Amino acid sequence: MNKPFLYCIIIIASSLGLTNCTKKQNANSWKVYSPDSTLVVNVSLESGKVFYSVLDAASGDTVIFKSATGVLAEQQNFSDSFNLSGVSTTTIKEKYTMITGKRKENENFCQQLTLSLTNNNNIPTEIIFRAYHEGVAFRYHFPEISDTVRITGEESEFTISTKGKAWIQNYEMPYEWGPAYEAWYSYGTPIGSPAKEVSGWALPALFQTGDHYVLLCESGNDRNYWGAHLRQACDRGHYKIGTPLAMEAEGTGKAYAEVTGPFHTPWRIIMCSKRIGDIVESNLTHHLAPPSVIDDPSWVVPGRSSWSWWSDHASSRNVKTLKAYIDLSSKMGWEYSLVDANWNIMENGGNVSELLDYAKKRNVGLTLWYNSGGPHNRVTEQPRDIMSDPIKRKAEFKKLHEWGIKAVKVDFFNSDKQNIMAQYQDILRDAAEEQIMVLFHGCTAPRGWSRTYPNLVAMEAVKGAEQYSFDTVFCNNAPRHNTILAMTRNVVGPMDYTPVTFTDYKERLAHTTTNANELALAVIFESGFVHFADRASAYEQAKPAVQRFLRDVPVVWDDIRYLQGEPGKEIVLARRKGNTWYVAGINGTKNVSTFELALPFIAENANVSAFEDGANPRDIATRQFRMDRRSLSVTMKPKGGFIFVIQE
Repeated sequence: MNKPFLYCIIIIASSLGLTNCTKKQNANSWKVYSPDSTLVVNVSLESGKVFYSVLDAASGDTVIFKSATGVLAEQQNFSDSFNLSGVSTTTIKEKYTMITGKRKENENFCQQLTLSLTNNNNIPTEIIFRAYHEGVAFRYHFPEISDTVRITGEESEFTISTKGKAWIQNYEMPYEWGPAYEAWYSYGTPIGSPAKEVSGWALPALFQTGDHYVLLCESGNDRNYWGAHLRQACDRGHYKIGTPLAMEAEGTGKAYAEVTGPFHTPWRIIMCSKRIGDIVESNLTHHLAPPSVIDDPSWVVPGRSSWSWWSDHASSRNVKTLKAYIDLSSKMGWEYSLVDANWNIMENGGNVSELLDYAKKRNVGLTLWYNSGGPHNRVTEQPRDIMSDPIKRKAEFKKLHEWGIKAVKVDFFNSDKQNIMAQYQDILRDAAEEQIMVLFHGCTAPRGWSRTYPNLVAMEAVKGAEQYSFDTVFCNNAPRHNTILAMTRNVVGPMDYTPVTFTDYKERLAHTTTNANELALAVIFESGFVHFADRASAYEQAKPAVQRFLRDVPVVWDDIRYLQGEPGKEIVLARRKGNTWYVAGINGTKNVSTFELALPFIAENANVSAFEDGANPRDIATRQFRMDRRSLSVTMKPKGGFIFVIQE
């Protein structure tokens, strides 16, 4: 499981040299340009400390102002008192394929600058900067650490002009047990506003400053480090990397990173562009992640799934109810059905063995839910105390493979501490050994792991459609919230929102979105597993054209195009599978949205199947026609939406 899953790597390095995209400014400052020369990173060594800034090379506008770097450790100083020992530049050009995600074929193309330094104890340290056409990344590398080192924090910061606004969520501690990335994204918070809680701000975080959009996130986390967020205080736009809180995971695990031997930190990523579409379309989180460790991932088969829990929280204990959802998947041509918490304590007769036989006869794969705890959570739902125990976990995956289980959903991690970040990857590794796919829920935000472990097909880390079953506020806020998610959370990796809920869980929990808006989420949101969350009757009673769409809609995409939108207002995306484009939009406002949608990449005379807002919010109007020009007229009703399926 260690063969790199990539096609080619071209690396050109020059010690103390400079490529045409990397220029020396003076004895202690350097510039590294993106391959297309649109962005430039200024790096300087001043009084033993390394700083950087990011500029738009064409306009000269500063995107990230002078910002500090550095790592904080016990008994070591990796933040200042540095001496320069060397500089190298590298061109990286690498092609790789993703099984899931916004784009199948990818190219990691950048210019890299590495500062080789020594600290006051003469320990070698490298700070590595990369410049891409749509962003910048940096990380720290310690090539010759021999003793155990405790990393207690970072000085890494991102200085953003306060003349702008942010779409950002609190690093929330729900239920007093740990972060699950299920807070609301703020709607245009002034840059520099402190988080409401001492826990700080979560990643990813989106900013609009001047003419530019900036999205902060991270990638490449391994078992040597914690997951980062942003500190509470961000005066004058100084956003600094924060560490997990001691109270996370019921106080278990360490709030610092403890490493032995050579190691590197995760990449700190700054996606930036005048066009927010460059950020939405970007795959930087995967460019910066290690290649696949799975030699042959052909058994990883993304797909669509039914899910009984949304409409009936007790359904996972009832074989009869679960069979109805297996039947739904079979009728709809969906590959999977999800069996949620407490499936191991069936009621009213029946058992898992009976369910497995039933699903196999209908050619439907099953996903089984597991509690990730262990001592790091106090959630009582079962099965638990398996995924936290290495011996039990390996035995369980072996058993599941023998049963023919296709995937597991593992929930309630409650922390970004180092031990929990290691547990994620241990689960992915052990599951891969038995050819089992993994979905994480109650989890951290994506950090590029879908490239390294292609069997990671979905992650929650979102305030998603499950909220319709218990949160009246969500019902009102969802239309605006969903437009923000497409430009923030879903940018960095798969998002198991569990979309397309047409019906209301209860009368007091009524949707304010139209059904066309709900249908469009199947295209707007990306995930390797899409769990259609509504009750079986909602899909069985849908119009034949809507049923055909739900049977055919892909979850694996060849390409993505951002067409238009603004966080909190609307978003229009196009995704391609083969020769078919799925163009979808959602309206997050109370106003009608009418516009002409340019589609220059669509061939003339293409066939279109349209799904639009009908006469009432619960009606989806359908029609078919042939395009006579490379644009389409669009009208979205308040909180409405649309989909055009265009076949060339």
